[in-house]
Amino acid sequence: MTERLVTLDLLRRFAPLEGLKRENLAALVKKTEIRMLESGNVLFREGDSDRRAYYLVAGSLELANKAGDARVLRGGTPEARPAIAPVLPRRATAKALDNVQYISIDTDLL
Repeated sequence: MTERLVTLDLLRRFAPLEGLKRENLAALVKKTEIRMLESGNVLFREGDSDRRAYYLVAGSLELANKAGDARVLRGGTPEARPAIAPVLPRRATAKALDNVQYISIDTDLL
């Protein structure tokens, strides 16, 4: 997994991050990196209770649950503005359909 730095403009693409004060967003930039997830790997699993907010920067994720419901989330689309499946415990498993870039933020920072 490789990482890249995040910019203010990138964080402003996501909800509710675009509503943060400039100084708070600047502080968040210093603590945030773009992470890479290779195709076929899982970002999180249904039932996980991690305290992270995940934002999809680029690529495609399949969100599927044990009941058989599934949908695809693509980076750069309006559906990718909010955090990915934010309800805890997670109600779906997020699997990379191709190489994915994402941001992971500790929810305590939000």
